[in-house]
Amino acid sequence: MTNVEALKALYVAMGGDADDVANVSLTADMIAAIATVLPKDTAYLPEVDATNNGDVLTVKEGKWQAVTPAP
Repeated sequence: MTNVEALKALYVAMGGDADDVANVSLTADMIAAIATVLPKDTAYLPEVDATNNGDVLTVKEGKWQAVTPAP
């Protein structure tokens, strides 16, 4: 299996249509195609910065959230 074939399989597993990438032959083009089927509104972890020092991650309503721990 070539890299492009493996990426095509990944594309389909992520919900893409195999016909849409049937003629793709470059790895870079397959990566671009995969980017189109990635969830746009799902962040795996919240963005944090120095103001979050000391906070912990918890799950609230099905999403990760940085919170200040209770004393």
